[in-house]
Amino acid sequence: MKRRLPFQKMLVDVPIQVIRISDFYDSSSFQPHRHNFLMLLWVTKGTGVHQVNFKTVNLEPGCLVFVREEQVHRVIEQPEDGWMILFLPPLFRTFIQQYPAQDQHGLFDILSRTPDVAMDAATTLIFERIVPLLEQLARTHPLDPVIANYLAILLYHANQLSIPIQTLAIHPAQVEQIRQLKNLIEANFIVERHTAFYARKLGIVDRKLNELTMKLTGKIVQDLIYDRLLSEAEALLGTTALSIKEIIYELRFVNNTHFAFFFKKRRGMTPSAFRKMVK
Repeated sequence: MKRRLPFQKMLVDVPIQVIRISDFYDSSSFQPHRHNFLMLLWVTKGTGVHQVNFKTVNLEPGCLVFVREEQVHRVIEQPEDGWMILFLPPLFRTFIQQYPAQDQHGLFDILSRTPDVAMDAATTLIFERIVPLLEQLARTHPLDPVIANYLAILLYHANQLSIPIQTLAIHPAQVEQIRQLKNLIEANFIVERHTAFYARKLGIVDRKLNELTMKLTGKIVQDLIYDRLLSEAEALLGTTALSIKEIIYELRFVNNTHFAFFFKKRRGMTPSAFRKMVK
């Protein structure tokens, strides 16, 4: 099978790096690529354009962008200055263990197509105080356990800007069911595309699960599954040299007609046209 296109790793062998945007240049960043790390990008000066999972993000001062490992990232134009916080998955898992309510919500919702938020004055002040401390500690003592605490402060406050205010009364147990559902979809979306599988795993009937996802996400379960499947199809088309036939096989579609219909219905163009557009 043909190998994937650019896959960026951490610049040095440490769990976290904090880098000034003005001090960084990597030509491979201007091509679609994936990371083995997560990134929190904070723009402080100038404007720019990035893409995350093929969604264009217009950058300006006060913009925060969160990129998960394995997501498709591309720099179109880099802003004049700001900070890039690169960190490995174990640090993010530590954060989620400390703040489980943040998992699969807001910026950290793996099914979300919105990777950016605009900072308010309070969050900006927190970042202005914490990021320089984190940069110094990550540079001089990258294994210091205090790093996880600094990072957790930044991640928590960034995510509060993204979590919508609920106008309906929602029981915490329902929120937990949606969190579990999103994790199940992430683990199984290629081979399990029917609501019944997820309902059975969660111990709830199909109709009730669809009512719950509609209430909390505005979509039924099938749409959430297809959103994730579309995102993976886009990634394979845009960042690999796999043929469309190989992608069909990898994503378990029946045939080219089935895949083409699915993709065009949800993306508004054929897989071939999408590949040509992004490459």
